[in-house]
Amino acid sequence: MPTPRLALTRTFLAPAQDEPGDAPGGGELPGVADVRDAGAATSEETHYDTPDLALAAAGASVRRQTGEGPRGWVLALPGRGPRHHEVRHALGRAVRTAPAALQKLTWAAARGRTLGPVLQLSATARQRELLDAEGRVVARLTTRDVTARPLGSEDAPAQSWAEWQVEVVDGRRDLLDAVSTAWEEAGAEESDRTEQLRTVLDDVETPEEVQAGAGRSGGSGDSGDVVRATLAESVGRLLSQDPLVRIDAPEAVTSMRGAALRLDSLLAVFAPVFDAGPAERLRPELAWLAGVLGGARDAEAVGERVLADLEEEARADSAGPVLQEAVAARRAAAHRDVLAALDDERYRALVTALEEFVAVPPFAEEAGRSPKKRLVPLVAEAHRALKDAYRDVDPDGDESLESVRAAAQRARCAAELLVPVAGDAADDYADAVRGVLDVVVEHEDARRAAALLESLVPGAGEGAFVLGRLHALEEVRAAVARHDLEEAWHTAHGKKLRRWMR
Repeated sequence: MPTPRLALTRTFLAPAQDEPGDAPGGGELPGVADVRDAGAATSEETHYDTPDLALAAAGASVRRQTGEGPRGWVLALPGRGPRHHEVRHALGRAVRTAPAALQKLTWAAARGRTLGPVLQLSATARQRELLDAEGRVVARLTTRDVTARPLGSEDAPAQSWAEWQVEVVDGRRDLLDAVSTAWEEAGAEESDRTEQLRTVLDDVETPEEVQAGAGRSGGSGDSGDVVRATLAESVGRLLSQDPLVRIDAPEAVTSMRGAALRLDSLLAVFAPVFDAGPAERLRPELAWLAGVLGGARDAEAVGERVLADLEEEARADSAGPVLQEAVAARRAAAHRDVLAALDDERYRALVTALEEFVAVPPFAEEAGRSPKKRLVPLVAEAHRALKDAYRDVDPDGDESLESVRAAAQRARCAAELLVPVAGDAADDYADAVRGVLDVVVEHEDARRAAALLESLVPGAGEGAFVLGRLHALEEVRAAVARHDLEEAWHTAHGKKLRRWMR
């Protein structure tokens, strides 16, 4: 698969002007000493999607670029804030559908349906490069005149607009914010490029609109409505991370695993709201997915942890190659396992089952009761389960902490769901339980890091001493986490903090 690229960009609709001009920007910006004209180019883009625009609804796009600018296929995936991920693919000869590699990356949104051409876009772009005092490019400003036309109908009208885009280099967020402020003061409005293209195709009903009409009617705000809303949000979160996990984007595995654990926790705590069968069939599958993702999360987190500590060691070079190779090998193996799972029919069946579950939930009679009368007592039960797990902790063993982690995860997720009902009291309790969870996770990560370092010592040669020091550090961290657990638990178990559960 081509190497993904992380871009830090913002796009604006240019203000209406009698004479169209280039986007403003230059020496008044932080760290910018000069501006260089990078020329103009015309380009053609064909956007590919499902008939109901599933990719656009997910904030993603697949496009085939030709013309004077960069040529080839591009998959754009939303990241956090102004960040987005790009995966490029050679142009090739295919024009009727997108390359198989890109369709594989977009499976979660398209559900395996073929991506075909839906929109044609023509643009004339003028670009300027912002340079620092050493002549290095720190940002690129692009002015585009765009014309877009749907491909579903020969007489469909075209739409045109002008847009300004800024892309900064090396994560210069201060420069990105400064350009954005200057453009907003000039009358430009920030634009979601995917949303802008969807307006050209506004006669197509999107998956979001279909989902809005599905499920229970009436919006009564009873227990079933409250739980269903959170479950649906978690399913959406899980699926949004699917393509990012496939390209190994930072923190994507952690986010996807978190969504899987949250779904499992909610189904466990609020089981009385649903008929038993469907919910019980989902939980083992969610546990399987969370386990696979957990291996990749652990490899990533532990690797970053020990490599960061290595940088602080005076003789880091002696152990560096051994540790770096081991971390890279563990991460690569874990990522391969994740990719195999995401391409497995078991995962696809789980996705289908989750969507069917949240679209038309198999509610029990209990779902019609008010959240305060039915859901709050279930959170209290989740807390009692956490209390039992903490009481059974073995001072000399680590396995019992797994029960504390699972119970804390359930109690936290359950309390977060009740925040709209119970307000700050539920939020404060969730924060306190998160403290318990953080301590247990810190202990687990320290033990995993210590085990990794111990396994490498025999073959480390001169680096064995450094690895031994790092191992001792992790042993201390694990002991400290054990000590901190008591305080974290007493905070979460405070009577005033739990008064809202009565």
